[in-house]
Amino acid sequence: MKKPKQSGKVIPFPFREEFASEAHAQTPLRRYIIQKRRNKQEYQEANERKKEGGIGLGILGLIMAILAFFMMPIVLGISGFIAGYIAAARGSKAGRWAMGLSTVAVILTLLLRPFY
Repeated sequence: MKKPKQSGKVIPFPFREEFASEAHAQTPLRRYIIQKRRNKQEYQEANERKKEGGIGLGILGLIMAILAFFMMPIVLGISGFIAGYIAAARGSKAGRWAMGLSTVAVILTLLLRPFY
């Protein structure tokens, strides 16, 4: 194979490659820092995905919790609590609200049921 001519300090096309990261040996500290950055980025991406997945369930839980005050309090209250728990586990604040409202609806129902 013929070697291409070099004019000045310009490297001809087929040999313009970057190999700086492969040219030096990585120290253990450098490897640790790179791995830590990758783990942090993966963790942040996973949390963002979790929050996105919990919003719909959180709203569904809130709707069930509010409806539990007016009709079928035991069924809708427990369902709202379960949906809220799953949403809260995925990082949604609406899930926590759904859990709280569902708990209040079920407890009020159990306390007030004997009086009417």
